[in-house]
Amino acid sequence: MTSSLSRPLAALAALSLFPLAAQAEPLQEWRCSTDSLTPAQAAIRIERARKCGLIRNVLNPEAWFLSSRAFDSTFQFAKDYKEVNTAVNPLGDKSFSGSAFQWNVNFYHAWGTFDATPLYTVSQETTGATANYFKWSHTATRPRPLYPTFENVASVGTGTQLFPHPTNPDDCRLYSNPAGTGTPVPNSSSFFVVAYCESSCYTPDQRVLFSGGDANILEAMKQGREDVVTLSPDSTLDAPQLAQGKVYSYTSETRDSEHIIFNLRTASGGELRVTNEHPVLNREGRMVQAQTLKVGDELLRADGTPDAIVSVEQGTHSGKVYNLKPEARDPVSNVLVAQGFLVGSARFQNDDVEYMNRIILYRGIPAEALPQ
Repeated sequence: MTSSLSRPLAALAALSLFPLAAQAEPLQEWRCSTDSLTPAQAAIRIERARKCGLIRNVLNPEAWFLSSRAFDSTFQFAKDYKEVNTAVNPLGDKSFSGSAFQWNVNFYHAWGTFDATPLYTVSQETTGATANYFKWSHTATRPRPLYPTFENVASVGTGTQLFPHPTNPDDCRLYSNPAGTGTPVPNSSSFFVVAYCESSCYTPDQRVLFSGGDANILEAMKQGREDVVTLSPDSTLDAPQLAQGKVYSYTSETRDSEHIIFNLRTASGGELRVTNEHPVLNREGRMVQAQTLKVGDELLRADGTPDAIVSVEQGTHSGKVYNLKPEARDPVSNVLVAQGFLVGSARFQNDDVEYMNRIILYRGIPAEALPQ
């Protein structure tokens, strides 16, 4: 029986963009590129957002409610807090948490910090500015935390980008300068989470297939190449077909940082070197993260030939990493060829980020533009 690549990826296709999201997506990427953080900096940003949301917009440790989005270790609903400013203004015009999940402070902190899970350890803090507030924790942290970026208006790219102070975690004010210099934005001013950001995942020496053959992704980005090769939408596992697509955007970090790298070698002599969370297509036609692969698992070459992994080496890369998104948005057309193997574009890696950003974008869409 022919197994279509489209079927394993149908869930991704079901998460269609809201109106106008396609126009706003480059602005989100630009916002993240101009607010690019290392994993350590991102962790500080996430902690600060939770702390400031609690002490400025919750105020009372007893003002918790039972979340329907997560459980504690006893399988009871986890205790969470909502930023109360949203009760005054439905847009939440002074909030440190995003709107996709209703300004739920602990949920956003846990979602950005830990691997996806519905189960957390929930306990009251005993020290610091948020003593007595309940906090969620887990042992599995994201290698690449997801952190909020702010503007002074709800619609991304239409206002002034705002930044927390880069070194003072006790400063809940926001600044128009990323260095935290100058006069901070007044406490009475509006500020919104307009996107959640995550870094890219190709090392600069990675080669991706373009119309004229493999090309170094960094050089392709510098040249502005658009002629990327992807799977065609009618491809199946038995008969993958390649087609020339068009690059929608490249992503790059603005700062050097350290990344976990997996080097996968296969029985054919092939080699794939990507970050730990890079999406890779396996023999069953499923996208999996590189860090989940082990010796004996089979990758798919561009012609559909399975190729068994014979060694997995973990290392680090210090510097910037890169990625790209094709113009086509269907899942199959977002399967690229990297060093001979079928892998996912940035749309797969950032799916959970983009889902929340699509909800965030919803706030900025005029009512008359929405479907009735």
